[in-house]
Amino acid sequence: MAIPNLVTGDDIQMLVTLLKDGATFNINAAATVEARLINIDRTQAYMDPVAQSNAASGADWSNSLVTVEFAETDTSDITYQGAALLEVQVDDNGKSTWFETVNILLDTIP
Repeated sequence: MAIPNLVTGDDIQMLVTLLKDGATFNINAAATVEARLINIDRTQAYMDPVAQSNAASGADWSNSLVTVEFAETDTSDITYQGAALLEVQVDDNGKSTWFETVNILLDTIP
């Protein structure tokens, strides 16, 4: 499977299926789901967490499919380029966190 490229300063929309024990599960519509980009070592955040919505296009929380959306302003201050992790945290009466490898590319059009 190809590693997704995410371009800083662009509006980003990425579908992520979260799995528990290799299977999809139901994320309660009232759950808090947040995502952010962090370094591979999980020691540095490149941005603040961004709340995600079960109403986002393509999302199907009943099958643990989250549409991660970042506005251009969420990533425009990132100066790092290269391999990173997309961190997705679900708080549904207890927190669980998933990590997806991504590749950050810097926006080159001013």
